[in-house]
Amino acid sequence: MSSADKSYRWGWMSIVAGVLLGGYLLFVLYGLFSPSEDPQRGMANGFLSFVAFILLVLGTLLWFGVTRNKVWLVRIIFFIAILPGLSPIARLIYVLTHHT
Repeated sequence: MSSADKSYRWGWMSIVAGVLLGGYLLFVLYGLFSPSEDPQRGMANGFLSFVAFILLVLGTLLWFGVTRNKVWLVRIIFFIAILPGLSPIARLIYVLTHHT
């Protein structure tokens, strides 16, 4: 393993992706364990459990990519993790530029 591979191991993409995935998971867990009297709570819990599972799979793939120096895998997980954050920014830019 060369020094370039070791320096990428904890590159900024992997750190940002890990923080985003962790934040998303905390948000989902908060929704999953918050008390509610809604009659559709069972469906919501099922969906949130599925989303939590997907986030854990993405986190595991990120860990695998970092430990095995699979830069392509880290980049894919980074772009998957960053997309939900880019949507509100794009919407804000659209609203600000097309304001009548």
